[in-house]
Amino acid sequence: MTNRTKATVYLLSLIMSVGFSDATAQAQPAANSLHVYAGPQTALPEGNISVTIEMTDGHGRSVHGETIQLTYISDGVPMTISGKVSNGLVSFDVNAQRRAGEMIFKALSSDLVSNNAPVLIVAAQPKTFKLKVRPARNPNFVELMTETLSDAFGNPISDQTLVSLSWFDSSGVKRSEAAQLSNSSMSYMSICPRVYIAPLKVRAVLKNVEVFSSDLSALCELGKAGA
Repeated sequence: MTNRTKATVYLLSLIMSVGFSDATAQAQPAANSLHVYAGPQTALPEGNISVTIEMTDGHGRSVHGETIQLTYISDGVPMTISGKVSNGLVSFDVNAQRRAGEMIFKALSSDLVSNNAPVLIVAAQPKTFKLKVRPARNPNFVELMTETLSDAFGNPISDQTLVSLSWFDSSGVKRSEAAQLSNSSMSYMSICPRVYIAPLKVRAVLKNVEVFSSDLSALCELGKAGA
């Protein structure tokens, strides 16, 4: 066989090989895909979380009739819910866990695995609390304190939360200020009003919870009318 003949045979073989590879690639069906959407992005304990799973084929067309499993962990317990896709979608309503923290939602179908969809569970309404007051080192100052503040599920209230404080006497509000929580509790130095008419108290408001101190007239003698 001449070199020219060998070259021709090799070229024909190469063309047939490429053609066979293209035909095989075209014959393979496009893979399906899963995507999970979960919201709201933040939720309260035992609140509702809406989870929707979208299933499409490799051309972006909606898939119908496939079984989907939604998996997540709630308060340390693995959970699984199943459903069938209709027009590319299947939705679930899930109760948020009681423990503050992140819940991760993921979908499975045969060999397909979706993205992770996170939802952050935050502390709910705080429980009622006691406002403690004691004299500070500096004259005419007091320290306003609370114990660790939490919700009904034991979740600590976020340090980003502000406590609204108002000094008031028998004539009304004397002054308002705010204190930020640290380690889920409050420790705040405040100066007594310059002049007031006893009794003198402080009102603290955290979200929708309102508490009052005892009469602070004995701790704020310098501003007491008639003193």
